[in-house]
Amino acid sequence: MIDGPAFQRVLRSEGTKLSSTNWAVLIALPVVFSALSGWIGHTNHARPTDPTLSVGGGFLLFAVAVGVFGLTMMSGEFQSGVIRATFTAVPRRLPVLWAKAVVLVVVATPALLFGYFGAFLTYQAFTDSALRLSLGDPGIVRSLFGAVGATVAAGLMALALGTLLRSTAGALSAYVLVLVVLPSVLLSALPASFQGVLPYFPTLALQGMFRNASEAMVQVGDAPDVMLSPGVSSVVVLGWVILMLAWAAALLRRRDI
Repeated sequence: MIDGPAFQRVLRSEGTKLSSTNWAVLIALPVVFSALSGWIGHTNHARPTDPTLSVGGGFLLFAVAVGVFGLTMMSGEFQSGVIRATFTAVPRRLPVLWAKAVVLVVVATPALLFGYFGAFLTYQAFTDSALRLSLGDPGIVRSLFGAVGATVAAGLMALALGTLLRSTAGALSAYVLVLVVLPSVLLSALPASFQGVLPYFPTLALQGMFRNASEAMVQVGDAPDVMLSPGVSSVVVLGWVILMLAWAAALLRRRDI
């Protein structure tokens, strides 16, 4: 049983913490990012023969935006001191973390659906008619939904980092390090015999969720030649999300505010 308010009340409370400014940003970002990511995808790949390329150009943009949203849900409260009032109302603390995770998923998913589908359509608008793809082409819709799932998962990892580090700057630095910097460092530092483990790291596993059925894939920097299948990548990402949220939950219960 949950001490204090029932989980539904905790969930409602977390939803009301999103101000009108937050909602305006969440609505505006997909509009801007869909156009920007579509343009990036077009400039990086002249021939959109792989549906993965139609969404991959915007993945990091969306992942950073949702990541900032996720990590500040917890780190912002720690830095402002609001967390004391929150935990006074919910002494067991963990329902707060779970409620924030639910709110993130519910809020981010429709915004990302709009953003990624907008990015795909924008990408096609920049492309010659003879080379355009449609939503009915094989792999397109699956890649788009895979990208949405990957970005939501990245946001949940960011929420865990915000809970663990309690600092927005620290959590953001760690998030960008894991998402962008670490894969390139590992690719250059690890010997070839060990690079088979790289697809199991968060960034490349996230990419694997929306790769095409062929061996083509979206790259962040250089990437290994062999990637996990979308199904296996999804399981790996789910494992990372569970691991990080469990770690955050364990420390949240034990540490002082």
